[in-house]
Amino acid sequence: MNIKLLTLATAVAVSAAVAQDYDEYEESTSTEASTEATQEESEPEPAPVATAPQVAPQPMPVYQEPAPAEQPAAAPAQGGLNVLHGNAYNQVSNEAAAATIGNAYGGDMQAVYKMNGRKLVYVEPSNQYGALALGSGSMTYLLAFDNSEDLGMLTAGIAMKSFGIALDVALDKEWRSNEVNTANNKNTNDRRTAGQGDIIQLRLGALLGGVDLTAQLYWLTYQDETDTETDNGVKVEHDEDYWTLGANVAVSNGPSAKSLAWSFGAQFYRHTDWQKDSQGNQSREVTGDDAYIHIQPFFNLGTPVFQSENANVFVGLNTYLPVRIFDEIEEGEGNATTTNNRMSFGLYTSPNILGEMAINENWIVFAGASYLWNVFSRRSTEIETSATKTTDDTSIITMHTYATQANAGVRFQYSHLIVEASIADDLGSDAWAGLVGNLGVFFTF
Repeated sequence: MNIKLLTLATAVAVSAAVAQDYDEYEESTSTEASTEATQEESEPEPAPVATAPQVAPQPMPVYQEPAPAEQPAAAPAQGGLNVLHGNAYNQVSNEAAAATIGNAYGGDMQAVYKMNGRKLVYVEPSNQYGALALGSGSMTYLLAFDNSEDLGMLTAGIAMKSFGIALDVALDKEWRSNEVNTANNKNTNDRRTAGQGDIIQLRLGALLGGVDLTAQLYWLTYQDETDTETDNGVKVEHDEDYWTLGANVAVSNGPSAKSLAWSFGAQFYRHTDWQKDSQGNQSREVTGDDAYIHIQPFFNLGTPVFQSENANVFVGLNTYLPVRIFDEIEEGEGNATTTNNRMSFGLYTSPNILGEMAINENWIVFAGASYLWNVFSRRSTEIETSATKTTDDTSIITMHTYATQANAGVRFQYSHLIVEASIADDLGSDAWAGLVGNLGVFFTF
């Protein structure tokens, strides 16, 4: 029964009883009001009242217990779904997904400034990686351990509110010198070596209004490199260059993205494969097959197609256009030379999907899949032979769809402890012989 109507009817009935000694007009008015109240009280469903009758103000309001609120299917996770993840999350590289910590391209340690204010330790046994962030006022100090090929890599940096800088260093260098003196001669032997994975990299990240800018500049030795010099009366030298000098630049609307997240940029590097031998006044230089310039613009998109308090579904498209121009290779001498020119370019795109759901305040599950499509690529080789004045041109055009990759994982959070793990394999494989996993652990403060 409607409490307000019942209260109103009772008040009118009491007024009618008290007013029985008044004139006939007042008595008939009270009787009509009492009769109307009695009819309303006897109805199983109260009828709506267009205009409330004039009654005396009530001394106290009548309390109504509110209807119970509708409960969601699952309690939201601690901190919601937009939290910092380990590298087990978003292995499909969806642009709209939540942030990951990793040193890999797109992680918060790569943008540097995004680590500002964080106080945490992250350890990833599956990839032999660890990171420490010590937030202190407006400055956060960063330290990380990673691998570059078979070398350990150290990262040190600082992250401020809108700017961050970090330096990566992995070293494998050796300088060796030997000198032998005899009564008639002096022999010297010097050797310098740099091992595969030797790298120095500078990373920058800056917040510029609603976008962020990230950049990396690096020098990497991609295979063992040895330079020697001997002098036994005649100077003999052998020099090797197996290094890559590169830069990456990217702009993203991540700080201000609403329904659509995007990033674009380019990667550039010079890959050197070169040897030089000299003896006395004579020398010979050789350019290897693996010497080239690489330029790769890219553009990534990501958007949520379903969102609720405890679930998200994202779709994305990552596209890149690699262009590789190889050094010209010339062999032979005089009129008997052969010149080889090569280049390649292509268009690749990777549609991807990522879903995540909070089971309760402690558990989040996530899963994703991606598909790589070589939309179009072309490799060309031109060989000119001067002796026969012939030209041999070869062109190869390729369209190829690669195997789908899928992964699934889980995040557990309790107080200051966070554990994330995922597994992945090719969907097209007959058995999970190639099963790989990722495990990361956070301690937050």
